[in-house]
Amino acid sequence: MTIESKGELIEVSQINSNLSLDVQLEKKIINSNNKQTISFFLQDISKNKTIDAKIEGNIIYLSGMAESFSINITNNQLYNYSWIINPKTQFYGTILLDIYMTYNGSKTNVANLSFSVEDEDDDNNKKNDRNKFK
Repeated sequence: MTIESKGELIEVSQINSNLSLDVQLEKKIINSNNKQTISFFLQDISKNKTIDAKIEGNIIYLSGMAESFSINITNNQLYNYSWIINPKTQFYGTILLDIYMTYNGSKTNVANLSFSVEDEDDDNNKKNDRNKFK
């Protein structure tokens, strides 16, 4: 079972034989000043018990600046983390996401994702260029 959301990019990490983590980005391409959301769904296929884990992530911008987040999660529940792409930090290019999960005393890298930020001015120029030919 994968998470039900409108996301575009899914990374599924097998933690052990009974446990997997789905990681999903809401948008693969985004404009600065917009909100990006990443979703997490921890699944225990044995369904024998409640499992608690901690998700930690680093959002790494072109400038080298990074911001971190941390979420405590429980299996079979959908969790989201959202943030606004600040144009002062990054108004175009690629943003990297490194996602780690701590479970049962060990920390594992579960996903390395990226998405693109388009310059809104470039997007507006493209729309204006298309309108010229109508």
